[in-house]
Amino acid sequence: MKKISAIAILLASIAASPAVAATAFDLEGVTPGAFNAITVTDGGLTLVITTTTGDPVWVGNLSNPALLGKVGAVGNNGTPFAPLRFSFSAPVDQITFNFGDIGGDDDSPVLIQAFSAGDVLLGSANDTYPAGLDTGKSLTLSFAGASYYIASSGSAQGNVNSLVWDIGAITPAAGAVPEPASWALMIAGFGAMGGALRSRRKVAASFA
Repeated sequence: MKKISAIAILLASIAASPAVAATAFDLEGVTPGAFNAITVTDGGLTLVITTTTGDPVWVGNLSNPALLGKVGAVGNNGTPFAPLRFSFSAPVDQITFNFGDIGGDDDSPVLIQAFSAGDVLLGSANDTYPAGLDTGKSLTLSFAGASYYIASSGSAQGNVNSLVWDIGAITPAAGAVPEPASWALMIAGFGAMGGALRSRRKVAASFA
């Protein structure tokens, strides 16, 4: 029992850090190509990326912007491009999107909308992405209980929705994903049950 208690204390101390850490969905593990949908699971949360038009999602190799790493996702591969939908398996309270391109044209305005599971618009965030910018930008949205997001961009030159996207960080809603403290209590509970069973067996054997 002492060992079990020590393990539980250790796990609880680990869980004392913020229960919901930022989880990255940077797509670096996705092989470039065209997909009907991209599914990524990390930290107990699953992300599915599709387009709003039914066109493929393209993941391509990037030389720029560096903020997005080696790969990023874009809706469709050519004109017309398509807005992207980022859907989650559990509610999300905060998310940071990275976006950009090689800076060939003005991709303003940039718009990200957050929706509930019932398709209610919770809020939106917008930005600009001027011509010549190739370093990438980020937008953080904080709308409690969001189920999915739709990302789009404009263009004065006709390349609407041509920005490349990934997710830099995410905070699931409280209780949406099992927390480390929960696992600590479960492990301690199972250990205590095992210890009690072993004690009962010893007592039964002594009276046999």
